[in-house]
Parts: sequence; structure tokens; C-alpha cells
Amino acid sequence: MASGASAQETPRVYIVSVPMEAGIDAEATRAGAAARAALRGIEGVDWRSPDQRFLGYDDAALGILDRAREQLDAGRQAYLQLELDGAIEQLRGAVENFDAAAVALEDPNDLGQALLFLGASHAFNGQTRDAIEVFRRLHTQMPFIQPDPDTFPPDVVQLYDRARPRDARSPAGIVSIDSNPQGAIAYVDFLARGRTPINVEGLIGGDHVIRVTRPGATPFVETLGVRRRRASTSNAYLVDTPGLEGLADALDEVRDASIETLDEVNPIGRIAGMLEVDKIGVIRVSSAGDGQVTMELLLFDAASGRRLVRGQGTAPTAVGELEASVQRAVSGAFEAALRPSQASDEEQIPAFTDEETPFEQNEEPSGPPEPLIEQWWFWTIIGVVVAGGIAAGIAGGVAAQGPPLGNDPGGQVVFTF
Repeated sequence: MASGASAQETPRVYIVSVPMEAGIDAEATRAGAAARAALRGIEGVDWRSPDQRFLGYDDAALGILDRAREQLDAGRQAYLQLELDGAIEQLRGAVENFDAAAVALEDPNDLGQALLFLGASHAFNGQTRDAIEVFRRLHTQMPFIQPDPDTFPPDVVQLYDRARPRDARSPAGIVSIDSNPQGAIAYVDFLARGRTPINVEGLIGGDHVIRVTRPGATPFVETLGVRRRRASTSNAYLVDTPGLEGLADALDEVRDASIETLDEVNPIGRIAGMLEVDKIGVIRVSSAGDGQVTMELLLFDAASGRRLVRGQGTAPTAVGELEASVQRAVSGAFEAALRPSQASDEEQIPAFTDEETPFEQNEEPSGPPEPLIEQWWFWTIIGVVVAGGIAAGIAGGVAAQGPPLGNDPGGQVVFTF
């Protein structure tokens, strides 16, 4: 098993997702991408190195992506302050860098926001033709990202509508995507569509970004021109990174794996070892019908094999709604499970440790048990409920006795979302 991080080290944390049945590979992949986006907002964890290993991109792509996100933040702030020339410069740079780092970009939200604010900045600056060009790309590649009337003025919303391509009402473009080996995940415009070989239909005519990925392999990316009522083809050849051969196979085996504890035979444990992480999360996705999926969220300590978190909930599959549900659940659950506990006014007991805290179940307590509402983890979970709308509970063994989560070998957070 992978060794845990010491109290002084930043713990390496990652999360993957798997479909529990055929036909929902796209939804499961989107859930994983949303979960990894949530990891970026959790302080005090290292998600970068396992992300590079899993998604197959190098340090150069990571640096470009970091710069793009910085430019997006700066450009959005400049737009809100009506510093339009500065906003256009920053946002144009963000779009260029997001495009350049396409191998590492597994969801369209950041690029879509950069395009949205860039188009709005052009519109405010009187550059109508430039604004229409930017908005047309949004219509073509990311029609689900639209200007919110509560955020953008009517002139911007009207210009966005004016930029809609002629075939937007009845898009008929088709892309046929295959790969060697087959069974890779195919993305069109940074949105997962399913496993190869696959035909993706209903595309607006124009340029579309094709991305084909396999865990542990360098992604294949190309921009492909699509014409209305005509099929275009894309063929990807994927090679596993040395040392990560078998990562994709292990991920496929998670569907039937034990979720009680990890060991070196368990595919979840093998994934943790190949990604060199201290904590490994898994989202198992099943169809719930009526445009919904059921998701089971698990978090394990790789060194001990102990399960820290188990949660379950349903979410709509619509683009944006699924992602928001996953991000709320992951942020709340992971922060609750990974947050250090407060043992006293002077001492912090870290949630990450290489050693198990002694836990004698047969030892008589020296006094009455601490009331539920005075235990640190109770208020941690209550904070999750308030912040994320997650109904949470605690495994009974933790409530009755023993050290808090992160030190108790038997403790875990159990919740629904």
C-alpha cells in the first residue's frame, strides 16, 4: 500500500469515478471531472502530481493551465470594474492558454467562462464584430454556457442571441471517434460523450475540439471542422505512460471491488499505489432513471486501507447540474474528513498521520462520554450541512467512544446528499 503523509507533509489526494453499469460512461466521467475540479478548491492537499499521472499531461501543460486560470480571474475582475481594454487582454490570453493546454482540460467551464466574459467585454467596448465571433464559438462548442441575465446587461444577452448560428435550432453535424486501444473516453468540446468507438451527433457546424483519453496515457487532442449533415472522423492512438500500465484496467475493475477496506490486491488500492496518493476517493455512478444518476462517494486512507467517508445521493444528469451536485458533495465531505481536529487549546491533532492512535475498546472511560454537540466532528458536519446542503450523520462507533475522525481506526463520515 502507498505510505501516508507525515504530519508535516502536504497529503496527496485524488478522486476517480466509475460507471456501475453500461451506457453511463459519459455521466461517470463528468462526475469525476467535477470532483477533481472541487479538489482544486480544498486547501492543504496536493492534487497536482496525481492529476498529471492520471490525465497524462506534463509540467508545461500544468503551467499553461495555471496561467490561464490566473488570467481568467484577472480578466473577470477587470470586466467588473469596467476596465475593458485590460479585461480583453487578460481574457484573450486566458482563452489562448486554455486552448494550448487542451490535453489537461477535462471540463469546459473555465474556458467557457473566459469566452463569455471576453465576448461581454468586446460588446461593452463597442467591438460588436469581435463579440459576435466569440459568442458564435460559445454557441458552437458550449451551447449550455450562456450569459445570465442577472449578471450581464440586456445588450450583451441580445448580442449573444444574435450570434447564434443558423443551424443551431437543428444541429446535424456528426463526428465518428475511434481509438487504439478502444474503450477510451471521447470528449467533444471538453465534454465527455462516451467510450470509443462512438458517433457523436447533433453538433453545430464549425470547429470542434476532439479529446480522447485513457487513464495513465497522454491524451489525443485535435480541432476538427464539422459540416452540417456530414460525418467527420477522428482516430486516436494512445500510449500508456511507463509505470502506469494497468491503471485503466484497474479502474474498470472498481465496479466489482470491495469497498470495506483496501489492500494491494484491491483495484482501488492498486490505483492509489500507481497514483502515489495518501488518500484516494471513488465515485461509483449508477442510473436512477428520469434523467438522474445515483452516486456513491467513498474516501480511503491508502496507508491503512481504512475507509474515511461513505456517502450516497442522486443528481440530475443535465450539464452543469450534475457538476454542481458533485462539487458540493466532494467539497463538503472531503473537507470534513480531512480537516485537522482540535484536541485542546494548545494542541492540534493532524487528520493525516502515519501512525494509528491507540484505541482500546475494552478500556473503561474515565468519565461520562462527551456530549454529542460538544464533539469537534459534530460541528464539522453541521458546517457541511449549512454550507453545502448535505444531510450528514456519523458512524455510531465514533459518536460513542474513541478519538475523532482522522485518528480513530474505526471512524468514518457517513452522509447523504
